Amino acid sequence: MHNLKDIKSSIADMSKLAFSMWQLTFKTFMEHDLDILSKVLREELRLNDLEKEITSDLIELNRITQEEQEKSKVMIYMDIAGDLELIGDYCKDILERVQIKIEEKLLFSDEAVKEYSELYRKIEEVLDGIVCALEKDKLTLVKEVVKNDKDFDNLVEEYRRRHDQRLIDGICSPLACNMFLNMLDFTAQVFHHTKAIAKNILKLK
Repeated sequence: MHNLKDIKSSIADMSKLAFSMWQLTFKTFMEHDLDILSKVLREELRLNDLEKEITSDLIELNRITQEEQEKSKVMIYMDIAGDLELIGDYCKDILERVQIKIEEKLLFSDEAVKEYSELYRKIEEVLDGIVCALEKDKLTLVKEVVKNDKDFDNLVEEYRRRHDQRLIDGICSPLACNMFLNMLDFTAQVFHHTKAIAKNILKLK
């Protein structure tokens, strides 16, 4: 049986794994390296196992604890673990599109690569902040993501509009366009889960 301190440490490990998956997913996209893909999929299995283990510990802790404040923290940590697991799922979804892109030799325009890279970096920064918050109780970056969450959604919508225009202008092929829009949607979902984690971390303080 683990206490909340041990569980927080395990969730910090889970956040580092999700962070690594996010970085490797982007590396696969940029380098067209399917060998990296297999490593990310192995990490996704580890992430799933960690989530199951942490959830089981939290359920047991919730059963035996009598303190309402601790019960509240148990539920918050359960939500954080669930969101981290879903980030892993979306990394896998993005990788499936990247794999098709590589195998079908689909090309993205320079503008599309630049736009996706910008979204990637924003989420990378947030995930780094989540790791720091869980490991070292440094809250600066998680406060920023909660404050500026609308900016990301607006950026995704702007990039969707630009990409539709590139399709109309014949710069991008229909299949490549669909791949890019899928990746935008999955990336937006990753951001929404990082935002949920950030909000929950602030509730713990």
